[in-house]
Amino acid sequence: MSQYVALRLRKLPTLHWVIRPDMAFDAPQDLVVTTQHGCEIARVMRVVDQRPAGLKTESDPFIVEILRPVNDDDREKIAEMHRKEREAFLQSREKIQFHQLSMKLLKAEYLYDYSRLILYFKSENKVDFRDLLKSLASLFKTRIELRQIGVRDETKLIGGIGCCGKEVCCAQFMSTFYPVSTKMAKEQNLSLNPVKLSGICGRLLCCLAHEHEYYASFHGKFPKLNAEIVVGAETARVMDINYITSKILLGFADRHKNHYSLDQVCGRKDQATGRNLWWINLPGEEEPDLSILLKNLNPPGSGKKKKRSDGPQRNDNAGPSRNDSAGAPRTDNPRSDENRRRPERRPEPGSEPEPDRDFDPSPEPYDDGSDE
Repeated sequence: MSQYVALRLRKLPTLHWVIRPDMAFDAPQDLVVTTQHGCEIARVMRVVDQRPAGLKTESDPFIVEILRPVNDDDREKIAEMHRKEREAFLQSREKIQFHQLSMKLLKAEYLYDYSRLILYFKSENKVDFRDLLKSLASLFKTRIELRQIGVRDETKLIGGIGCCGKEVCCAQFMSTFYPVSTKMAKEQNLSLNPVKLSGICGRLLCCLAHEHEYYASFHGKFPKLNAEIVVGAETARVMDINYITSKILLGFADRHKNHYSLDQVCGRKDQATGRNLWWINLPGEEEPDLSILLKNLNPPGSGKKKKRSDGPQRNDNAGPSRNDSAGAPRTDNPRSDENRRRPERRPEPGSEPEPDRDFDPSPEPYDDGSDE
């Protein structure tokens, strides 16, 4: 039975699945492989006995051949290649400053046979680097490839320490990025503070998506925060639920708190109101009286919706309504005829109000500086 090997050529590309040749190696180990771009160093991420679900073909066509595991001579060449990558990074950054381009250079990578130099950069806008490409090609005498990446790929490429104290997940084992939303944080009872929910890349933490499936398995099985729950003859409110330790914290009316196991939490739905009723199953006791949770509730259909006809009667003497026509005079208002017969008051000669002194009726023309 054929085994499949997951290879990662560099930090950013996805995993390449190939059939394992008749060669002794294991993860994590570096191999010298031949790709469609040239000779490269690939790292073995894992070896599986079954064909991966996402692999459409028998093997990834990008990997042409696995030559050999890395030996001592290859390690010396790799160390020399890393030194040249550092020099290429500094020289390329100087060229970017010379051409005054708004781009941040992140990393420079050589292929194992020096047939290509890959430059990773970040930029807010689209960059015209045609002149830069000519300068770099004449400087390094090899093929230049410029790749623009985002903030998450930047963290994956450079690496760093997360808020948990460990290396960020994207630099360790993640091959692709999954969508993360604040709904995942809300279902995990986390504070919706963007500072606490964001990683070093400025985006939502990827671990929210890793742990979401575990927290989603408890959805609907336990009461929500601030929900009422019956404990014996008392009622309490849910203060906190810890799904890791399987504990629930309840606060009582006399301000004392107590922890209970999640295995003790029981619930059912009331048929009349449709509300979920929760209680703590104490040892040696039966289901308590849950009617205390329904005291302040009205069963569905018992309330009476307010109709328009039930409202206060309209007062015709209160003035015109919005539905009245603008041009139709009201005959039921005795003041309307009086206002219509009142003569219009005209100001006496010489008593016109003075114009506003701050207002200049003839402002200066706009000067756009076209004559300069």
